[in-house]
Amino acid sequence: MQLVIRLVLCAGLMLAMPIHAFASFETGLEAANKGDFMAAQKAWEAAAKKGDVDAQYNLGALMLSGKVGQNDPKKAIGWIERAASKGHVDASYSLGLLYYTGSKEFKQDFARAYKAFESAAKKGHVASQFSLGVMLVNGQGVKQNVAAGMEWLKKSGESGNPDAQFNLGMAFVSGQAGKKDPAEAFKWFSRSADGGFAQAQYQVARMYLDGQGVDVNPANAKSWFVRAADKGHVEAQYGLGLMAYTGLGQAVSFEEAQQWFMRAAKGWDRNAQFHLGKMYMNGEGLKADLLEAYKWLDLSAGNGHDDAHFYRSYVASKLSKSDVQKAHAMAQQWFDANHSHPHKHYDLKPHAHH
Repeated sequence: MQLVIRLVLCAGLMLAMPIHAFASFETGLEAANKGDFMAAQKAWEAAAKKGDVDAQYNLGALMLSGKVGQNDPKKAIGWIERAASKGHVDASYSLGLLYYTGSKEFKQDFARAYKAFESAAKKGHVASQFSLGVMLVNGQGVKQNVAAGMEWLKKSGESGNPDAQFNLGMAFVSGQAGKKDPAEAFKWFSRSADGGFAQAQYQVARMYLDGQGVDVNPANAKSWFVRAADKGHVEAQYGLGLMAYTGLGQAVSFEEAQQWFMRAAKGWDRNAQFHLGKMYMNGEGLKADLLEAYKWLDLSAGNGHDDAHFYRSYVASKLSKSDVQKAHAMAQQWFDANHSHPHKHYDLKPHAHH
């Protein structure tokens, strides 16, 4: 899972600050909200030097954000550390993220990340509770303790954190929570899905299709696939294409299938690319086109789909040598035009199209 620092502009403790620090922090906050980050930096630096913990935290975060040009990362982190040492929970959380991920300026340090997350988690910081749970489950920066990690994940999940809820669902699917419990997994996935987490929405759809932890309901499955697909979830897009293609829970619609397969194919789903090749080969819902069929099967085969190799060979046997070369060039052109599109690699090393 990826943990990312965010610039947080907050004034959580400013009411406890002396009036001069309050004024400097407020001036910086107004400037930041107007996009004048240089002025914000100046005001927050003045307040930070007077001990305003909100200013210290926001100054460090602003310096790391790149919005005020090049800065000394160690100096920026120093301000965040000062705020964290005084109990600023957002500072502790951000410090945890910084040491969890590491960078070229400073080394990854799981032990320090754990301590920072622990400090914020004990004060009720929901995202820190999630991060602490993950580190305990994985044994990162601390001796592995799955049971304790699950308790922190549950605290975070009960407070509405969709990442924690999703991971709890996965733990009950895999048995990492102590036992496999599809019904409990469905409960947590559903809560995460309701919070808008696309991967959880996809899992809920799959469970409705497979009847795991809930009764089979293709209509509900499609509804959740759509929600995830609209957020760009490639596997959900493919799932919708397959439901339309096979008529699962609906009438067969090759037109709908093609639309969803095309969206998933652009996300480099090899199964969607394979089905597009078959549809063009057989003329299912569209005019048969062996060059297009070869193109999509070639892309799918290059993406690691075993059956695509067989079908590509079959299509090639129906084409002239020059047409095979033309179709391969079409595949290469599509590959070059779309390879920058966010996608996953199925193999351990980046794939190449040959």
